[in-house]
Amino acid sequence: MNFRSHSSKAATSTSIGCKSFGRTIVTGRQSMQLGMTLVELMVSITIGLFLVLGLVTLFASMSSTRSELDKSSRQIENGRYAIQMLSDETRHAGYYGSLVNSPALPSSVTSLPDPCSTDLTVIRNSMGLPIQGYAGAASAATLSAGNLGCLTNYMANTAVLVVRRASTNVGFSSASFNIQVSGCAGDAAPYLVLGDSTAGNFTLHKNISPGCTPITGAALADITPYLTRIFFVSSCSTLTSSGACNDSVPTLKRIDIAPAGRTTTPLVEGIENIQFDYGIDSSLDGAPDLYTSSATPTPTSLTDWQNVMTLRIYVLARNLDQTAGYTDTRTYQLGPVSFNPGGAYKRHAYSELVRINNPAGRRE
Repeated sequence: MNFRSHSSKAATSTSIGCKSFGRTIVTGRQSMQLGMTLVELMVSITIGLFLVLGLVTLFASMSSTRSELDKSSRQIENGRYAIQMLSDETRHAGYYGSLVNSPALPSSVTSLPDPCSTDLTVIRNSMGLPIQGYAGAASAATLSAGNLGCLTNYMANTAVLVVRRASTNVGFSSASFNIQVSGCAGDAAPYLVLGDSTAGNFTLHKNISPGCTPITGAALADITPYLTRIFFVSSCSTLTSSGACNDSVPTLKRIDIAPAGRTTTPLVEGIENIQFDYGIDSSLDGAPDLYTSSATPTPTSLTDWQNVMTLRIYVLARNLDQTAGYTDTRTYQLGPVSFNPGGAYKRHAYSELVRINNPAGRRE
């Protein structure tokens, strides 16, 4: 018996017209697909398009979310940094090196001194006011009868803070005012504040071996830069060569007062508003007995300013870029001021209570 096959069957089918692009070859019980129909091709393309559309939507959503997270992270970092910077400056207000008693305010000073002044007499007479502030106004020219004309591109209705202190870094600086505190009773004055460019003009002594007797043999006291700093919010971060705004990013800035003039330094971008509450010590024990309010946003007399022992700092930080489809409808309560900025920027308010260590510590 011969079991070998002498023949095989092969069926070949070929599509006609538009119904098929391929053919199927059948050999025995096995078949092999060599193409697909037009309907199958169109279904595959449609499914592929839906998959691509889904991936594109996913990537776009992830990119938008990542962008918003980056904006929020930067805003949080800027807000916290601004609060920290203002807090550190406030804590050091009234620090004058080893000077035990705070300088008295001269009787000739009957109103708040001009913080923009570079005059040495004004600088000296202002030492009795470690903290000086201004409630917000429509323009810098209307801040306390025009005392703050040095604020360029001032952001309307934002508060201004002036801090006076000695630097924590000992060393003469020819570019700034300097203070030297005496440690010897034989010196002609308890301290010197000069705007001289020569360190040799500072002649006070400190009480170390061989001591203050004779005074001519005593070592000279340390010389430290004396700082008058004005903190304010500007309506822009950078300026053109003519001094006009180069952008519209609100920025916390600092003005440093020096013998040769004033220097303005941008500190933190995205700071849209700052406000302050002042804690006034009326019992002279170093602790605040009352705080200013929306009805009285700043102390009303020179005596009250000398009795400011604590400061509540309020900072409103915003994203640097707008968020599409978003409108800020919230009202922010920044101490004495309600602020409703609106617009498409996301914002967050920060606050901190700070003790002014040097004036308060001298009263304890």
